[in-house]
Amino acid sequence: MPTIDHELPIDLIHNRPMTAVELLRHAVGIEPPPFATAQVEAVDCSQLAPVEFRADSVVVLRDEAGSARMALIVEVQQRHDARKSFSWPVYATVLRARLGCATALLVICPDRTVARWCEREIALGPSGTITPLAVHPGLIPLVTDHEQARSCPELAVLSATAHAETADAGPVMEAMLAGLATLDQGRAKLYLSYVMAVLPNVARKHLEAMMTTTRDYEEIAGRYLSHWVDKGRAEGEAKGRAEGEAKGREIGRAEGEAKGEAQGEARSILMVLESRGLEISPDTRDRIEQCNELALLDTWIRRAAVVGSADEIFA
Repeated sequence: MPTIDHELPIDLIHNRPMTAVELLRHAVGIEPPPFATAQVEAVDCSQLAPVEFRADSVVVLRDEAGSARMALIVEVQQRHDARKSFSWPVYATVLRARLGCATALLVICPDRTVARWCEREIALGPSGTITPLAVHPGLIPLVTDHEQARSCPELAVLSATAHAETADAGPVMEAMLAGLATLDQGRAKLYLSYVMAVLPNVARKHLEAMMTTTRDYEEIAGRYLSHWVDKGRAEGEAKGRAEGEAKGREIGRAEGEAKGEAQGEARSILMVLESRGLEISPDTRDRIEQCNELALLDTWIRRAAVVGSADEIFA
């Protein structure tokens, strides 16, 4: 079963706080109190001591008068970390005291093993405990209904990454695409970049084939996938073949085509970075264009879909 990428859930929640509410409802089976708004709020769970505690995300549910009804602390936890048994209670108790409402600690985990560790009771002392609510991919709701996907595209994206290797993968992907069609082009492209980066190879190829060969999704493919990778690769390979044929007597057709493939990969990387609005320095551009190692270029193109800056693809 695919794992959950660290940045993806938090980005989805920051852009649509109701995603956290849907996970609370459908993944752990808890119905929140009646509320009018759900907003991500900047709340530092700090003590008077010079130690700052900052949760990954905090979603506050408020009524029509603006009073807090419930606070959802959302953490993404990739591995065991004994320090969390001390910091997580701080998040819950300090936030509860500040807002004067019930709090829930929702921990999104990459797999069941980490989830089992996260959901253990944390003893505060002889008379109290706090129990995190752990969510692993198996608990992410299976979203196959297009209307549900349209109402919360972010939940549909999480469903696609969590259930990509199940028998329902096809309907889940279709529902996700229906949800993405409701978003602005930039947001939909970002979500597709995330999904393409974390899906297993077979699932990623299935999604690409669905978008490029099924008439219902041709418009989505044109707007959101943009074919920057395929376009750059095709242009680079065409140029490389032309150069290879011209120099065939000297260096051979095979070497020219290999160079063209490398140029295509390099062009693809630059197009991905540019389409995401990332600044590319002259040195970074030159390093990408001069690289002839196809394995390294393949690594860079995958990183290009998720990095926060162009230089991070070299990390």
